Amino acid sequence: MLFEFFIAKKHIFEHKKQSFIGVLGIAIGIIVLTVSIGISNGLNKNMIDSILSLSSHITVIGNENIKNFSELENQFLKYPQVKGVIPKVSTQGIIKYNGILGTHISGVKLEGMDLKQALPALNLENKIKRGSVDLNNKKGILIGDELFNQLGARIGDPISVISANNKELKLDIMGTFQSGYYDYDLSMVILPLKTAQYITERDNTVSSLDLILKNPYDAEFISNKIYEDTGLYNRTWGSLNKNLLKALNLEKTVMIIGFSLIVLIAGFVVWVILNTMVREKIRYIGIMRSMGISHNSIIKIFLIQGIILGCIGIILGVFISLFLLWYIKTYSLPEISSIYYLAKVPVELSAKELFTIIGANIILIFLSSIFPAYRAGKLKIVEALRHD
Repeated sequence: MLFEFFIAKKHIFEHKKQSFIGVLGIAIGIIVLTVSIGISNGLNKNMIDSILSLSSHITVIGNENIKNFSELENQFLKYPQVKGVIPKVSTQGIIKYNGILGTHISGVKLEGMDLKQALPALNLENKIKRGSVDLNNKKGILIGDELFNQLGARIGDPISVISANNKELKLDIMGTFQSGYYDYDLSMVILPLKTAQYITERDNTVSSLDLILKNPYDAEFISNKIYEDTGLYNRTWGSLNKNLLKALNLEKTVMIIGFSLIVLIAGFVVWVILNTMVREKIRYIGIMRSMGISHNSIIKIFLIQGIILGCIGIILGVFISLFLLWYIKTYSLPEISSIYYLAKVPVELSAKELFTIIGANIILIFLSSIFPAYRAGKLKIVEALRHD
């Protein structure tokens, strides 16, 4: 094997330009595929995290308004997968604000929450950008930071909230939140649960119980368990966002297929390079065969050439890819960030995905190398020596 490796290395250095093109093609294929998957995963995960930032993993609705929500809350908190349970009243409403920019009226989603439960379950305190949460202030509300900027308001300003049943209440802005999801920050208002019950004339009932799980992907299992234990109708975040998740998966699949063509082209380049070397070395192959070098050794020489080029290209591509992903994750890119409502571009690449890319490229390089190598090995001595 040492002899075959020495000859293969000699061939590579004799054809530096061709070898460089082969290595570069493989590296580019690895870089494009790895970086695109890393950024796509990061953006998809960020979008899902943003949607779930102020919404539940499981929404227990029941068949009508839930009366015994305190008992159900205690029951659900016994599940080890549950991080928190938030009794909630959700409805559509209108806000009316009189400020320095004039009168502003807009439709919003009113979310009445038990703020004592919401603070730890949703990490709400970390999402507060201005002001603070006062659990004792039943007239204080939280509004999205984008809506706050649009109003030109100040913390402590009065604001009118009108419910769907046309009940109006004067409240005060006690703080703003930034969820990371633009729609929430522009059109959501969070009220204390008692205030929401009063404005919707709901007495001591809630419209839903929102369950926040330690792992969002346990939602289907817990959803089935809730139905078995209580018979209450509930929906998971996956079912509520089914179309979005399908679109994200389709987008990722199309992207992988598209960028995989670059990897296939890189494999084709290696095949062309080795075929060219075989044609150029036909007489040389005949001399080696006449000196007693076996058919298998000739195959090994050209196979080793392809594998060396492939391995160098893969290693180079992986190192450059990881560096680019680190750079993108560490430093902000204003143009992309503004489109996706982000401070920095998120990156997410699992070891499984990285090794799958590497493994697929190794198989491709091997297949691209084996056919030219076999062609070189099957050349007959007399025909090879006659070749000019």
